[in-house]
Amino acid sequence: MVPPQGAIAVFVKTPGYSPLKTRLAADIGQQAAEQFHVNSARAVQAVVQAATAQLSVTPFWAVAEPDACDDPLWSDFATTPQGAGGLGSRLAFINQRLLEQHDFVIFLGADAPQLPVAYLTEAIDMLTTTAESPRFVLGPAADGGFYLFGTTVCLSQELWCSVPYSVSETASVLCKQLEPWGSVQRLPVLTDVDTVQELPLLQQELQQQETLLLEQRQILEWIQGVDFSGKV
Repeated sequence: MVPPQGAIAVFVKTPGYSPLKTRLAADIGQQAAEQFHVNSARAVQAVVQAATAQLSVTPFWAVAEPDACDDPLWSDFATTPQGAGGLGSRLAFINQRLLEQHDFVIFLGADAPQLPVAYLTEAIDMLTTTAESPRFVLGPAADGGFYLFGTTVCLSQELWCSVPYSVSETASVLCKQLEPWGSVQRLPVLTDVDTVQELPLLQQELQQQETLLLEQRQILEWIQGVDFSGKV
């Protein structure tokens, strides 16, 4: 029996192509914010590689800028453009595109570099367990959003766009919208970073983990060099 074939899409923006981490940049400067984004993406990449090394899962960079899909930053995974419009439209686009050739898709943000490998493998297990109803898994972020979402079905653009993003109700509204489809399994809460105030929380969550990948240790060291009053 062929195991389910999955896809993981890590959502990224590319320095030099579009503004990124604007709220973080307002406090620590654009260059430092770009450094965080790239370092964080590298840590998430390492987690994905560790989790999928023995599994039938293909990782992708979901790149915000179509012209940047060939950027050297994103050479380690296959790339796919996110599509146009707001976040809901882009999630719908990736959902449909990747499920055309895969049995499930997991969306990851690039700003939760402390993601334990075990959380990602657990999400994959949840989505590959045989069930009659659609399967969903959500990794809730401390600010009310989500750092991970996985699905075995293609959700409509209408559903994706009915969710308010970047607010404290994002995850709860998404789960409410999915109730007619089936239950949503949850992972533990993690902090994802949008502001300088979240960097110390990320540092604490990294320090609490028993095992860190090299790239996670590197971003921990980077955070320890941040002056939280505004400079690296």
